[in-house]
Amino acid sequence: MLNQEKVIVMTRMASYEEGKGKEHLRICSYFRSDYIGAAILKAAAAVTITFVFVIALYIYYNFEDFMENIYQMDMMGLAKKFGKYYLISLIIYVAISYIVAFIKYIVARTNVRKYKDNLKMTRKLQKEK
Repeated sequence: MLNQEKVIVMTRMASYEEGKGKEHLRICSYFRSDYIGAAILKAAAAVTITFVFVIALYIYYNFEDFMENIYQMDMMGLAKKFGKYYLISLIIYVAISYIVAFIKYIVARTNVRKYKDNLKMTRKLQKEK
């Protein structure tokens, strides 16, 4: 006869493995600093690529004015202005990415610990049989 408690624990574990367990186990396969560092690098790359596209769209949209006034423009001032906006957006986006990655890692680690505790309980119930 099957132990009802064992069936409940195994069903809970199987449900977790098929759902968020895959992602949580993948996240926990990294060290916390490595996972957060990778998230920050992805965020920085995304901000940089997006910012380049935004500048390109800005120049494209104002191309006629840009070409007429290219010799009268303060290029250093324009570069400083774009650089300031880039740094502000980079800092904000990286900070948000750090917070999100940190929370995701903590949640994943907590859930994987519960999963491993359920595995231990299953082994214990198996040995009692």
